Amino acid sequence: MPRLRWKFLSCLAVFLCLLGLLGGAGAEERDYSPLCGELEKSGFVILGSGMAYGVPFVEIKVPVGSSVTSICRRVPSFNEDFNRCRNKIAFLNALNPSYIRTIDREPFSLETDTLKIPLNRDMVPEIFPAHDDSLESYDDFILADIGKGFLALYARGELQRVFPISGGTSGKKTPLISFTIKAKHDNHWSNIYDTWMPWSLVIKLPYYIHGGALPGRSDSAGCIRLFPQDAEELYNLVEVGTPGRIVQTSKLEQIYPAFFCR
Repeated sequence: MPRLRWKFLSCLAVFLCLLGLLGGAGAEERDYSPLCGELEKSGFVILGSGMAYGVPFVEIKVPVGSSVTSICRRVPSFNEDFNRCRNKIAFLNALNPSYIRTIDREPFSLETDTLKIPLNRDMVPEIFPAHDDSLESYDDFILADIGKGFLALYARGELQRVFPISGGTSGKKTPLISFTIKAKHDNHWSNIYDTWMPWSLVIKLPYYIHGGALPGRSDSAGCIRLFPQDAEELYNLVEVGTPGRIVQTSKLEQIYPAFFCR
């Protein structure tokens, strides 16, 4: 009998957690069907919907020749709030808003064929915890999660900044290591790959955190790339000797049939 009661309570806990995921952030309290209809009227195919880091979204198919910028221009309500919409969509998808979807892989191309569109632009994605007890002893600490595709900067355990990143491809993986910043180079040129790596932080040769391309997926040869403006900000916030860690955890996302478009 106690075993049956335990199974019942476990199932109930799972159900309540799922219910909280779907509606706890106020997702069910708002009607997103007008925005879904606007996306479809603007010519976009909605593939599904879900929650990513507490933010409700719909996933659309990206037509060839489209970018985050052009998509925001095509959707009237997005165009009215253009800068904020473009930045929110680019951040959630960890890609450059100007990159264009092409048939063949090309420089500065959007290399994913789907895009998550946040339905509530007032919500901030909760990618990392606001406070981490294990980092309280560090003045600054860099936590890069290549599984989630984001990097966090903590100060005395308090979350300061979150930046989208692009890690190594499957053939050239980013190492999962603890590190300290060995050196800083604001205008570094890679002799190995013959490419510019602005605002570089040396973590373990030949691996750097630096500014570069974010096409919407893992794309580097093992380094961690940030948008150049984010790399510059991080570069100016940390010093040589700042500790950090590279981890790989699962994305906090769930996709289910057009839940928010009914």
